Formats: sequence, C-alpha cells, structure tokens
Amino acid sequence: MNRSHLFYLLVIPITFAWPLVHVIIFLLRFGRMPTDSSLIFLPMGIVSAVVLVFLVKKAESRKRKRSTVVGYLLASPFAFIGSLTGGLMLPPLPGTLIFGALPLVLGTSLGYKVGR
Repeated sequence: MNRSHLFYLLVIPITFAWPLVHVIIFLLRFGRMPTDSSLIFLPMGIVSAVVLVFLVKKAESRKRKRSTVVGYLLASPFAFIGSLTGGLMLPPLPGTLIFGALPLVLGTSLGYKVGR
C-alpha cells in the first residue's frame, strides 16, 4: 500500500470521533454513559470524513489544505448541535446526516474554496 492510499485510512479515526465526542459530552454532562447507542452518529462521521480527506488530498497547496481543515473545525460546533437536534426533529439517521454532516461538508468545502 503506497503513501497515497494510507492517507485515506484517516477516514476511520475521523468517522469514530463523532460518536466518541457525543459519548464524552454525555458522560461529562450526566455523569454516566449513555444507555442507547451513539452509533447513529457514524454515518455523519463517515460522510464528513470522506469529504474532508478527499478535499485535503485534492488540495494542491499547503495553504489550501490548512484552510480545508480549518473549515471543517469551524463547522464542527454547528454539526455537533445540529446532529443532536436533527435527530429530534427528524428520524435519527436523516436528522444527523442533514443537520450534522451537511454543516461539516459545507464548512469543509468553503474552507477548500477560501484556500485558493
């Protein structure tokens, strides 16, 4: 496996970061682990991770790579809140994808465009 393909393995930890963040925040807030599954946030993590890794890999300059990651990070608080509330407004899977993954994809894409 060459270095280029190894870069795409970053999708795995980024994907699992979102359910982990939700579990940690729940634990800090309520002092116990959630009883239901936080795996509903995995699709959100997969979609956003694939877009982030793809655009960072596609970026031709260091500045563009950096702005792409910054766009993702700036969108993260909106995605976190959106994924929680989206799962209440809609069925959990589409709610977390629309209100969680969409802000991340938009923030990442905007960061990519700004980095020109």
